[in-house]
Amino acid sequence: MIPRPATRRLIELAGYHPIVAITGPRQSGGTTLARAMFPQKPYASLDDADVRALATADARGFLAQ
Repeated sequence: MIPRPATRRLIELAGYHPIVAITGPRQSGGTTLARAMFPQKPYASLDDADVRALATADARGFLAQ
């Protein structure tokens, strides 16, 4: 993974807030950064049509997973 200047700030913000957003264009490393910084957190990609359909049909159930 390419070292990111935002890494330290991301960890700092995550210590203060229950949710942080990493935004940017596709294929710019946001998902890689998030997964590297928070490996203990669950991950789901809404790019997968089945996952997206489940999240759309039953949002509460999806988030409860």
